[in-house]
Amino acid sequence: MSRARVRARARRTHPSRLRLTAALAVTLAATTAATVAGPGVAAAAPTVVAQEAAEAALPVLDAGNYAHSVGATGFLAIHNRYPAYAATWTRYDGTSVRLPDDGSRYSGAAESDIVVGSKGTVHTVRDMASGGDPVVIDSPHELRAVNGSTLVMVDKVTDTLHLVSREPGGQTVDRKVTGLPSGKLYDVSPTAPGTVAVELGTGDTSTSRFAVIDVSTATVIRLYDTGYEFDRPQVTPDHIAWNSYDSGTRIVDRHTGVSETVPGRATLVFGDEWLAVHDAGRFTLRSRKDGHTAELLHSAGQVVPGPDGTLLIGGISTAGDWGFFRVALGADGEPKATMVADVPDGRELTLRSLSVPSRTSGYTRFSWDITDEEATASIKLTHTATGLTTTIHNEYQPFVTWDGRLRSKYFSAYNGTYTWRLRIASGDNFGPSIERTGTLTMARPTQRRDFNDNGAADALVRDGSGRLFAYETRELEGLRTPPDCHETSCSSIGEPTPELLGTGGWNTYTLLASPGNLAGGAADDIVGRDRDGVLWLYQSEKQKLLPRTKIGGGWQIYNKIVGGSDLNGDGRGDLLATDTSGVLWLYTSTGDARAPFKARKRIGAGWGQYNLLTAPGNIAGATGGDLLARDKDGVLWLYLGRGDGTFTARRKIGGGWQKYTQIIPAGKNPWHPVNDVLAVGPSGSALYTGTDSTTRPFEPAYTLPVRTDSTTYTTFF
Repeated sequence: MSRARVRARARRTHPSRLRLTAALAVTLAATTAATVAGPGVAAAAPTVVAQEAAEAALPVLDAGNYAHSVGATGFLAIHNRYPAYAATWTRYDGTSVRLPDDGSRYSGAAESDIVVGSKGTVHTVRDMASGGDPVVIDSPHELRAVNGSTLVMVDKVTDTLHLVSREPGGQTVDRKVTGLPSGKLYDVSPTAPGTVAVELGTGDTSTSRFAVIDVSTATVIRLYDTGYEFDRPQVTPDHIAWNSYDSGTRIVDRHTGVSETVPGRATLVFGDEWLAVHDAGRFTLRSRKDGHTAELLHSAGQVVPGPDGTLLIGGISTAGDWGFFRVALGADGEPKATMVADVPDGRELTLRSLSVPSRTSGYTRFSWDITDEEATASIKLTHTATGLTTTIHNEYQPFVTWDGRLRSKYFSAYNGTYTWRLRIASGDNFGPSIERTGTLTMARPTQRRDFNDNGAADALVRDGSGRLFAYETRELEGLRTPPDCHETSCSSIGEPTPELLGTGGWNTYTLLASPGNLAGGAADDIVGRDRDGVLWLYQSEKQKLLPRTKIGGGWQIYNKIVGGSDLNGDGRGDLLATDTSGVLWLYTSTGDARAPFKARKRIGAGWGQYNLLTAPGNIAGATGGDLLARDKDGVLWLYLGRGDGTFTARRKIGGGWQKYTQIIPAGKNPWHPVNDVLAVGPSGSALYTGTDSTTRPFEPAYTLPVRTDSTTYTTFF
């Protein structure tokens, strides 16, 4: 059926709505006192909407409602349109129960008739199936989910998880969950009775994990590691399932550990024998046994499993009726849908316009004009050459902004072509989503020391096994603890995600340097001197290094080789070397990989007093690339470059630099005109931001937790 025909039908007044007009003519409001203080105080009975029609009428809910939980006798619907907030228990017998509008926030237990109203520290537990007096629990913890009649709560002070319930005798039982690993507690998923799924912070933004908890014992059953960004997990007696924004839905057998991945956003239903799948804007029910499908509805915005192999779907029927549908397997084993609540004001999404740039160099905005101002959107970008992805989401604004990063919070995206897929879903959780696709090109300007073509300077690191990595310096900077951070969750981005440039063999080099673009290639180059005194050149291209070429022998006369800046103003990188007698020599580049250096030029003697040299480029606002030298007492000296391969008289920066074993160029911060340096040692490291000043060349250091060692961070250059 076309969307135009569905919209036309959705706007008619269909028979169920005509019946509802007569059926809702009489409304009875029964009142008793509201329970807000504790046990023994009478509770207010919700307003009951009665039916007087000869034939059964459907309850009416507007499009601002979503199904929070589903039980055997009905479901909890919560109105999510600001500023309205109302909670209704909609029964399958055709009546609706409006829960007290006393400022409480309502939560439902998954696959249960239990509803909890929370107001301050008081939590009122109602069994909507049997009625009776509510149970009141007073707890200082924060409610995160309800499992049966158990409150799943977090102590905000200690960041610990608690299971709180009340015994028949009136005693409140507070059990602390044991077996959880250290880490920040995030979302708690309202899974099936008996188990709880808890998302845990790992300190690494490139991955996530969650724990499955046995409610009866308050202990962790198992931990599951997931990919970067995942939706709330589903726990059933036999399976675990979670949706990844990048790779579909993963389903794991809890008994065997065998896993499978299915496309789209999928929910296990009907005793795990079927899947309810949203994929590419379509909704289908698919048998896991033989793969056949049942398309009961035109579209579905929400699928909530209920008890006894049922589920509730908020969506649009093939006849164009908007509402909530209860679905169960019939005698023939096929799904059957019954409409249990009417949504007369539903309107399908219409995308009026979409603006996406075809080319970008950093921050990128995707914007649109749509009929639902509270629609939610996500956009997935995939780098064509590498397959790396990122997904970004909006927060009810008619746009999303890509910050130009991939994989983790601090990893800049590669240059090149990207495909994008935009999905916009109605804030009403009913109608079909809108999907659009396209391509764009990331084209950042060339950056010094950029070895993976992502527009950011890198720190080159050799590890203990002889592998070579490129670490984005801004990612290393992200490891620092912000001065205004008071929580462990904001102290670090976790483990960095470097680029592997060389798989092994780099231990053969006794000296390494990155002198810039010597040979006119696509990016900066690397030189290494082997144990025989031969110097080798590696040109870089995109995310890899080209095979090495031999420069020549005789380099064993040098004890230090440094590069990283243009010293003579020709736009190419140059190389500096000190010989064993303390003379400093300059090798200017030619732009030809076959003979990358001109004849060496003597700068001067006396450089044997220094045990460390760094050529970071312009850090103090002079006309050429500068030079940093550390003496044997740990004092750092600055030599300003004149732009012709020579330097001014040295200027003292300060002492205390003996704690560092390596000081390397860190590139240019986009918000500063000059370069930074990264200093690394066995006790820690620090990023020094250039100031464009000859008298105070650096800002106070940002300390970082990176330490040189014999395995991961053996050599920085």
